[in-house]
Amino acid sequence: MRIKDVMTKNPITIDSETLVLDAQKIMKENNIRRLPIVDKGKLVGIITQHDLLEASPSPATSLSIHELNYLLAKMKVKEIMKKNPVTITPDTPFEEALRIGQEKKIGSFPVVDNGKLVGIVTESDIVRFLTRALGLKDEGSRITIEGLGGKLSDLERIISIVNQHQTIILSMVSLPRPEKKDWMIVLRLKTTAPDPIIRDFKQAGFNVTYSAWFRCDSGTT
Repeated sequence: MRIKDVMTKNPITIDSETLVLDAQKIMKENNIRRLPIVDKGKLVGIITQHDLLEASPSPATSLSIHELNYLLAKMKVKEIMKKNPVTITPDTPFEEALRIGQEKKIGSFPVVDNGKLVGIVTESDIVRFLTRALGLKDEGSRITIEGLGGKLSDLERIISIVNQHQTIILSMVSLPRPEKKDWMIVLRLKTTAPDPIIRDFKQAGFNVTYSAWFRCDSGTT
C-alpha cells in the first residue's frame, strides 16, 4: 500500500503571511492540528498546534496583557513555522513513511507530487491503516510459530493447514531473529477455536509457542 491510500487529500493550507491568531482559529474550526504553508503554489513550511502553543508568551513574562495581545495580534506564521519540511510522495510505501517519521522524530508529512502539495499524512493515519491491515479490529485468534528456517515450503505448509480448516487469514507477519538465526511467524486467524489448527501445526512439526483469541469489544480472552 502507498501513502496515497491513507493520506488526507487537498488539505487546508495557509500562506506565510497568515496571522498566528487566524491559524489558531482555522485549526479549531476544522478540528485539525497541522497546516501546510503554501506561497504562490509552493510548499514553504508547516505549522502545528504545538508550534502555536509554544509561540504564546510564558505566564512568567513581565509584559502586560495589553502588550501580549498586541504581540499575538501582529505575529505571522512565517515567524514560527517549520521551514522546508520533510515531504513524501503519494507513491511512498506507508512503512517507509513510518520509518522516516521515527528516524527524524516527526509525526506528519506533507505529500508532494511534481512539486505540488496534494495531501498530508500523519503517523496516526499510518497506524490506523496498519491496525486495519493486520486485522486487529476483527475477532479472531493469534498463533505464534517459532524456529522456522525461512524456507518457502514452510510458509506453504502453514497456509495449507489453515486452508484445510477453511479459516481466513486476517494477517501474517514474518519476523527474522538474527540472534537465533531463525524466523518467527505471527498469524491472526478469523476463528475463536484455534485448537484443531494448532494441533495440526504441531503434528506437522511446527513449534507453536503462543496462542490466544481476541474479542473485538474487550481485547484478549
